[in-house]
Amino acid sequence: MSLPPFLVGAATLFWGWQSGNLAVAVPLAVLLEAPRWLRLRFALDATDYARIADLCTVFFVGLAVVLAANRGLPHGVIGAFQWLPAVLAPILLAQRFGAGDRVPFTALFRYLRKQKQRNPALHVPLVDTAGVYVALCAIAAGVGNAQPGGYYAGALLLAAWGLYALRPAHARLAAWLPMFAAAAALGYAAHLGMAELQQWVGGLIAEWHMRRLESDPSRSITDIGAVGRLKQRDFIVARIYGAPRDIERTRLLHRASYNAYVETIWVGRRTSHADLQPDEGGATWTLAQAAGDGRLTIVQRGERRRTALALPPGATRLTGLAATAVRRSGLGVFQAAVDGDWIQYGAEFDDAIRNYDPPATDDDALPARERATFERIAAELGLRGLPRAQAMQRVMRHFAGFRYSLWRDASPPQGTTALADFMTRTQSGHCEYFAAAATLLLRAAGIPARYATGYAIVEHSDLEQAYLVRARHAHAWTRVWLDGRWVDLDPTPPDWLGLETQRLAPAWERIADYLRWASYRWEQREELQAGDAWWGVLALLLAILAWRLLKGKRVARGEAPAGAGAAREFPGADSEFYELVKALPPREAGETLATWLARVAPARFDEALRLHQRYRFDPAGISDPERARLRELCRTGAASLA
Repeated sequence: MSLPPFLVGAATLFWGWQSGNLAVAVPLAVLLEAPRWLRLRFALDATDYARIADLCTVFFVGLAVVLAANRGLPHGVIGAFQWLPAVLAPILLAQRFGAGDRVPFTALFRYLRKQKQRNPALHVPLVDTAGVYVALCAIAAGVGNAQPGGYYAGALLLAAWGLYALRPAHARLAAWLPMFAAAAALGYAAHLGMAELQQWVGGLIAEWHMRRLESDPSRSITDIGAVGRLKQRDFIVARIYGAPRDIERTRLLHRASYNAYVETIWVGRRTSHADLQPDEGGATWTLAQAAGDGRLTIVQRGERRRTALALPPGATRLTGLAATAVRRSGLGVFQAAVDGDWIQYGAEFDDAIRNYDPPATDDDALPARERATFERIAAELGLRGLPRAQAMQRVMRHFAGFRYSLWRDASPPQGTTALADFMTRTQSGHCEYFAAAATLLLRAAGIPARYATGYAIVEHSDLEQAYLVRARHAHAWTRVWLDGRWVDLDPTPPDWLGLETQRLAPAWERIADYLRWASYRWEQREELQAGDAWWGVLALLLAILAWRLLKGKRVARGEAPAGAGAAREFPGADSEFYELVKALPPREAGETLATWLARVAPARFDEALRLHQRYRFDPAGISDPERARLRELCRTGAASLA
C-alpha cells in the first residue's frame, strides 16, 4: 500500500524546519516529489541499488567520523544521525526514478546479498522505502530540533496524514478520529514525561560525575568524618598561564566561600546576589573598582548550567570571557553562563580581596555541638582579647603541630564530633579538617571567619608550559575579617602537597598527561570548515558519480511509467487468487478472508489460501514450485466455479 501524495516531501520539509536545514530540505523535497510529473526513468537493477545503498553507508560513516572529530563522539554521532534524511535520500530517489518503483530488499544490506549469493533460490522481496524514510525524517527532526515547540504538532500532523490515508476502507472517520485523538493525547503526555525524565536522569548523571568538581554556591559537602582513605582524582580541571611573579603572588584560586556549618556540610546563608553587566564589547567584566597589577590566563573546564570561576583572591576584572551572564555572590562566588567544554578568560588581580559582603551574624556563629570544644581551646590558647593579626598567628602555630593525612582509621568516639576528635585526639586530617577547625576556632575568639574552597596552584608542566590544576589539587582554607577586609589564612601544614603527590602520582601519569594534553589540543583546535569551493567540488563529484551510474539506463521518456503518482503495486498483486475470489459469493462487511471461505466453500480452497497469504505477506515469499502450485489451484478452482 502506497503513501499518500506529497507526504514524503512534507516530511522532508518538516525535518529541514526542525533541524535548521531548510536550505537542504527544500530542493531535496522537490526532487523526491518530482517523479509525479517527470517522465524520466532509469532501468536500475539490483546491483545499481546495492551500489547506491553502499555509497550512502560510506558517506554516513565518513560524516560521523568528521563530526565526531570536530564535536566529540556523542555530539558527532547525534549530529550525523540528524543528517540521515539527506544521507539516505539517494536510495529513495533511485527507487522513485527507477522503472520498477521498488527496491530489492537485499540491496539495503550486504549480509542479505551474501545470503542470496549462497542460496540463489532465496526469494528477494521488493520493498517501498518511502515509509521508512518518512519515519527517519520525523526521528531526525526530533534529534536536533531548533523549534521544539512545533515538533510534536508537526509529527502528529504527518502521522495523521499517513495513517488516515492508509486506514482500512471500512474504518469511518467518526470512529477513526476519536481513537487517533486519544492516541495523540497519550503520546503528548509521554512526550512531556520523556523530556522530564531525560532532564532528571541527565541531571543525576552530571551531578554524580561532577560532584567533587563543581562548586555549589549554597553548600559544600565535606568528607569530614569519613572513614578510610580520601579518594583523589588526577583529571585536569584547569590550566593556568602567567608570569612567574604573578603565579607566586596567588597560589590559591578561590571558587566559593560558606558561612554556616551544619553537621559536616558548609552552607551559604543570607548572602546578596547581583548580576554583573559587561563592559563595552561584551567580553570584559569588572569585578571591583580597582586596577589590578597582576594577570593570569585561565582555561577552566566548563560545568553544566553555570560555571563557578576559579579566580585569584583579589580578582578585579575578567577579560575575554564570552559569557551570556555573570552572577556575583556576596560570599565571593562568580558564576558564568558559558557554553563549551573549556572556558578561557583572563583574570586581572591585586593583593586585596574586595567586593565581598562584610561580616554578618552567620560569620560569628558556632554550631551548638562544636561550641564547647572550640570555646575551651580558644580560652586555652588565650585568643580572646588578642589583636586579630596576633590571634591568627597563634592559630597558625597551633595547627603547625598537627599532621596532614588522607587516611582516617575509625569513626570518632561516641558523643564526639569529627571536628572535636580532630582537635583533641587525632590532630590529623586533610585540608577540610584544618579549614573548618580554624574557621570555628577564630569565631570562638570573636573574629568573623568563613570557610573557603578552590584549588592550589602547585604543578608546572614543561610539556604545556602551564600550571596544571587537577581535581586532587582541590583545597579548603579560611577567610578572616581583618582591618576592614577579608584575608586568606591557610592552616593546613605546607607539606600537604608533597605528601599527596608522593602517594597519588602513579608511574604512568606522565603518559596519561601526554594523552590529556593531546586531547586538550585537539579539542581547542578550530573546527574543520568546508567553504563554498569545497561544497562545489563535492557536488561536482556526486554529479559525475550519478552520470557514470545512470549512463545508458534511461527508459520510458515518452510516457510516465504506470503507477507514477498513483497507487503502487504491492507484493503478491499478481496472485491468481484474486481472480478466484471474484467467482465466489460476496463477502460481508468485516468478514475475514478465512471466515468467508469457510462459509462459502468449506475446506475447498484452504491450500490455495495458505499459499496466497504467504505469497502476499511473508518477506521470504514462496518457492517456484509453490508458486506454480498456487497458480494451478486457483485456475482449476475458478474453472470448477464457472
